[in-house]
Amino acid sequence: MSLNSQQYAALAQDSYNPRRQGEEVQLDGVRYNVLRHVDRPSGYQGTIYQRADTGEIVVAHRGTEFDRQPVRDGLADAGMVTSRANVQANDAIALTREAMQIARASGTSPEVTVTGHSLGGTLAQVSAHHFDLRGETFNAYGAVSLNRRIPEGGDRMVNHVMAGDPVSAASQHYGQVRVYANQQEIDTLRDKGYENNRSGWDLRNPLTAAGSLMGSHSMHNFTNVDGNGRPDRSVLTDPQAQQRAQDFDPMIDKYRGDVMAARRGLTGALRSPLGTVEDAIDGIRGPLPAGEPARREERERQRHSSLDAPETLPRLQPAMGLRASADDPSSVVDRMLAAAQSGDRDAFRQATQAAAANDPGRNLRQEAVATVDRQEQQALAQQAQKPQVEQPDAPSRGPRMV
Repeated sequence: MSLNSQQYAALAQDSYNPRRQGEEVQLDGVRYNVLRHVDRPSGYQGTIYQRADTGEIVVAHRGTEFDRQPVRDGLADAGMVTSRANVQANDAIALTREAMQIARASGTSPEVTVTGHSLGGTLAQVSAHHFDLRGETFNAYGAVSLNRRIPEGGDRMVNHVMAGDPVSAASQHYGQVRVYANQQEIDTLRDKGYENNRSGWDLRNPLTAAGSLMGSHSMHNFTNVDGNGRPDRSVLTDPQAQQRAQDFDPMIDKYRGDVMAARRGLTGALRSPLGTVEDAIDGIRGPLPAGEPARREERERQRHSSLDAPETLPRLQPAMGLRASADDPSSVVDRMLAAAQSGDRDAFRQATQAAAANDPGRNLRQEAVATVDRQEQQALAQQAQKPQVEQPDAPSRGPRMV
């Protein structure tokens, strides 16, 4: 990808504007064409941009807008903490899928990348992992703590965060994390009891520190204009911002660790018993590789296509198709869990049939049949060893006379 971090920041900032399809926009000296803009009932908004000179496509997911739709965005933000879910994620994935379809249809297949700020950054991480895309985010709430089995770290995403931002500190991130700090953040942390060392014994107050540093969450920290539209310097191009973050890394690390611990405690306290069980299951199953959710969707689509196709082959063909899609035991387990949770009996029956058609299922059935055969043979052998009692001969009868 040829876009630099400052250009991604400009797109993340511009995604807050309701652009029209076909509109041309100039951002930081680069011209883009707006291919698509959506505004969904869930509160999700996103824009597909195409860079005019290179053809690259960027999906920019809009972040939280408390001034325009505080309820819907507030629910989305709260849900990530209380239930580990994001109600806008499926809409973000759908728009990203549409961008990939546009890229394939163009014939040149330009690269598709993602970006976003705050809640939009979370959605960028989710969609990047879903399709194995690259991109950059700004003060995102990390997507790793969501219920989507997204791994921490990797090199597909770059996540830019301000040292004092409590939102980006609250959850682990998919991709690299780059920290920037201004002097006001350092002064505030010091004032709240944070010392610049690795000791855990300093008398610090993370809650009041987080409340005092909410300004660090603003997107304007990463742009060349301030909140009033006046010229400013982005931390992305300020070497002192990165150097300051390195110099005060012990202090910053303690603060961000405190914020994450507080969020984890809140999530644990508010989770339902069923949610706790689901968390344990996710922990056992482990994270999914990048791109695996999209691959599973494609396998599921092919499975339904084969089941819905006209029956021109022998009647065993649908079952064979079902078995072919069930070769991945993890996929079968996913479908069974989803069907059980939703109460869909037909889907659960199909999933159990797929499990039975799988190699482990067939092996289990064969072992059961072999066990029953052995038990019957043992019973016959024991019966043969018992002393037999002679039966009196039945009287012979002549032919019946009619």
